[in-house]
Amino acid sequence: MIRPAVLADKMRVLTMAKAFHAASGLPFQFSAPHADALFRSSLTDPDRACLVYDVSGIARGVLAAQAGAHQFAAIKVASEIMWWIDPNNRGSVALKMLAAYEDWARDRGCAFAAMVGLGSDPAVGALYERRGYQPAERHFMKSL
Repeated sequence: MIRPAVLADKMRVLTMAKAFHAASGLPFQFSAPHADALFRSSLTDPDRACLVYDVSGIARGVLAAQAGAHQFAAIKVASEIMWWIDPNNRGSVALKMLAAYEDWARDRGCAFAAMVGLGSDPAVGALYERRGYQPAERHFMKSL
């Protein structure tokens, strides 16, 4: 089942956030306090979401997002912050999580929903395209 996160999901969500961070190849250290702040804000801010894939009461997937005004147009856009499903639980649940995210974005009045791919996995891009997403940008990071 896909559902909004609750406070009791905190440790599982932080564990998955750390796994997401490691898999993403971000060039900076994971910060549990920052991940905790993100999680907590998603419980109270209506323009933030933390959706979990619940298997027998245990969160096995997480999709965190935010909704806000786009900088170049008078529209609201939902943006994924992180998406992780434990490897042993991957499969068709990914489509269900995307559908729940898109429903949340529509409920927030968003005209678009944005997802980020990890770049090295072409299957993720193919999944997004099958759901109707179109490539819009590619992100690069440089250490300063």
